[in-house]
Amino acid sequence: MKIWKDKSGYFKKKSLQWANQTRHEDIQRVLVIRQCAFGDYMAARPFLVELKKTFTNAHVTLATTRKYRYAVPEDLVDDIFIHDTSTGIQEQYKSLTTLGKFDIVFDLADTSRSRALTLLSSAHLKMGFPYRPWYNRWLYDVTLPRSNYHYEAEVLLDFLSVFGNQPSYPLDFALPVHSPSESARAIYYFPFASGTNKSVPQDVWKALMLRAASQFPDYQHILLEGANESEKGDFLLAEAAQHANITIQHKLPLEELTHTMAQADLLVCGDTGVRNLALATHTPTLGIFYSTLPYRYWPRYEPQHTCLFNQDGRIPDVDQILEAMASFIPRPE
Repeated sequence: MKIWKDKSGYFKKKSLQWANQTRHEDIQRVLVIRQCAFGDYMAARPFLVELKKTFTNAHVTLATTRKYRYAVPEDLVDDIFIHDTSTGIQEQYKSLTTLGKFDIVFDLADTSRSRALTLLSSAHLKMGFPYRPWYNRWLYDVTLPRSNYHYEAEVLLDFLSVFGNQPSYPLDFALPVHSPSESARAIYYFPFASGTNKSVPQDVWKALMLRAASQFPDYQHILLEGANESEKGDFLLAEAAQHANITIQHKLPLEELTHTMAQADLLVCGDTGVRNLALATHTPTLGIFYSTLPYRYWPRYEPQHTCLFNQDGRIPDVDQILEAMASFIPRPE
């Protein structure tokens, strides 16, 4: 098979020789290392879909850790390997030997854990995108540059471009797809995030939902609760009791949440895994950013997604958010 290389990447000579003697259909076993949280697993789904299209005979094993099991894309792989990092190198090596030899290893994480797993695994070709170039020669056979200023799901697909993959657009996440004709006339809000620097304060969310419920009265305005105790909608209880079109939705199982997102008219939230789920169902999203980088989770090829942020890093105010929301709501005829 041909390796489509670029001078910006690193390619070992032996990897090119092996590829020249191998056909796509000869690839039998592939290891994908992805040790990450909810949102990053969503971004990896198109890679796994296209991986199966590129290597149609491959048995794909996904390596993760016990810490990261929520939203693991088990439906897109053949096997899951739990990398137990609590043990020593000798014990980890013994567990890896049970996996056998792979044709290709994709390190999609570039963490100390994923590098250890890459080092200890056996494969003809090891691929990664290390931020530290000194790993190029001794750990990987092929490395590619990456940018966090582009949508993560597309960046991951660069690995398959090396083998001539031609991904479908919009990207295929193998999840329910949003259909405007089946919308629930509902705007969802998720005012929580893994860090305080990823979401605006709760008093801003309260003011936003009150004004949005008045400005867009034909829609239900629904606050989504999360899994943690800190992700409850208690701060909105009084408003929900006083306004018929403001409700609080308790935590939903992932499958039900996926279908809920696919039927939503709009999701308004910060840098969260829930937003990545909405991106994966092609549901319109308004992402509010002020600290974390907005470009990494912003598919520019789909016009129904907007990231709202100020160039100087100020937190967007309620007026700005409402104005952005209005661009998603059809004007009355």
